[in-house]
Amino acid sequence: MKFIPKKIPEDINITKRHPLSNLAHLLGMVIIIGVIGFMLLGVAANLASRWISPEMENKIGNRLFDMVAENEIKDEKRIKYLTELIYSLPKKDEQIRLPLKLHLIKSDVINAFVITGGHIFIHTGLLDAVESENELAFVLAHELGHFQARHPINAMGRSLIFMIATNILNFGTNVSVPDILSLGSNLYFLNYSRKQETAADLYALERVVNRYGHGGHTMDFFKRLEKDEAEGSLVKVSEYFSTHPLSKERIDRLMLEAEKQSWKMQGDATSVSNI
Repeated sequence: MKFIPKKIPEDINITKRHPLSNLAHLLGMVIIIGVIGFMLLGVAANLASRWISPEMENKIGNRLFDMVAENEIKDEKRIKYLTELIYSLPKKDEQIRLPLKLHLIKSDVINAFVITGGHIFIHTGLLDAVESENELAFVLAHELGHFQARHPINAMGRSLIFMIATNILNFGTNVSVPDILSLGSNLYFLNYSRKQETAADLYALERVVNRYGHGGHTMDFFKRLEKDEAEGSLVKVSEYFSTHPLSKERIDRLMLEAEKQSWKMQGDATSVSNI
C-alpha cells in the first residue's frame, strides 16, 4: 500500500488569536508569577528573621550603623535625656529586646528612624521642630514600636532577599554581598507596610498615655507638618515623613482607638528639656 502524505496547511503553526492578545496573556502570566514569587520570598524572609539570634542582630546592626551614621555628633547631655525618655516609655512588664543605642545626627531634616540591633537615629532637625516632650515621646515610642515588633530586621531580610533574587535573574551583573548590604541599608528602614505603621502608631500612643496619663499634645507635631504641607510651606522633612505622613486618616484612627480604650486625650504639655 502506497503512503500518500497529506498536504500540510500553511497556517498550521499560526494561532488564531491576535499577536497582541498573546503578548498580553504572556505578560500577565509573568507578572502574576513574579508577584507570587516575591510574596513568597517576603514570607520566607520574615520566617528566616525569627531565627536570627540577638548576637547576630547586633552584628548586623553594627555593620549597618557604619553605613548610615553620617554626621553623628557627640552630645552626652542630650543623648542622656533622650535615652532616659525612651526607656521610660515601655510598660513595667515589657522587656526591650536589645539594649538601645541612641545617636544624634546633625541635620536640618526632620527625621528619626531605627535600624536592626537597636540603633535609633534622631536628627537635630526633629528636636528643633518639636514643641513639647509629649510630641517627642510619641515619635520615639513609634520607633521603639517598630523595633519591638522586629520590623527593621524583617524589612532588611526582605530587601536583601529581593536584591539577591534580582541579582540572580540579572545574569550579566556582578553585585557582591557588601554591595547588596550597602544598597539594602539605604532602603530597608523606609520599607514599612501600612499595617506595620499602624501597629507602631498604636504602640506609641498606648505607651505615651501610660507614661503621661493622657495622650494630649502627642500628635501636635504631625498636625503642624500637615498644615505646613497644605499651605505649601518649605519644610525639610525626611522621606520617611514624606512617604508615611501622620495624615488626618491616621490621626482619626488613633483617636478612635483612644475612644475604644477610654484613653484620656486631653492634658497639659510637658516641656522639652536638655535638647
